[in-house]
Amino acid sequence: MSPILGLVVVAGGASRRYGKSNKLFELLNGKSLFLYCLENLIPVVGQPNSVLVVPNDAVELFRSRLPQPLKGLNLVTGGAERSSSALKGILALPPEVDYVAIQDAARPFASASLLKTCFQEAIKCGGAIAAHRVIDTIKVASQDGFIQETPDRSTLWAAETPQVFRRDWITEAYTHCFQNNISVTDDAQAVQLLGHNVRLVENNACNMKITYPAELKSAELIMSQMNK
Repeated sequence: MSPILGLVVVAGGASRRYGKSNKLFELLNGKSLFLYCLENLIPVVGQPNSVLVVPNDAVELFRSRLPQPLKGLNLVTGGAERSSSALKGILALPPEVDYVAIQDAARPFASASLLKTCFQEAIKCGGAIAAHRVIDTIKVASQDGFIQETPDRSTLWAAETPQVFRRDWITEAYTHCFQNNISVTDDAQAVQLLGHNVRLVENNACNMKITYPAELKSAELIMSQMNK
């Protein structure tokens, strides 16, 4: 039998850096930001194998923004940290799911084709994530702001989502983080803590994450050009 993929979309953040209300409810070309990745990715895995993780106090607000075809989507309340939120989403997936894709809700350009490629690579080695090569020169700084090191940028990649893993790997990884109060900034980091290798899937298409209001404006311009 072919392995079954499940999808966990993490929408449980507080949008502190955005500086306004929850950025995921901001309109991007007339549609709530968080809907784009749902509509792009759920067709790959099917709605029964998809979970949206949301803040405890915003379940009904998120559900009210869902279009009619997605009204039956499984909404799960998140935890205090990303690790606990992701784990709650993973545990809410149907038991037959073999691989889990984790997606940031604030990445509206994540595509079905990118998810499929990450899934194919994860099947080969257990874990694969979307990423792009770093083109800027990166500096490692001291606490007082002085340059300590300039790493070779040919070895540097910026992680994106989706990130796809064997279900047992990612479940064990986030259980480990949650039980040991370990904070990670992406899912691959959690998996690597257990000694597993994760493959990078190069993505040259736009897959920006909306963090600040100016990026929402940029996304509107990019989307308008894509729709011409």
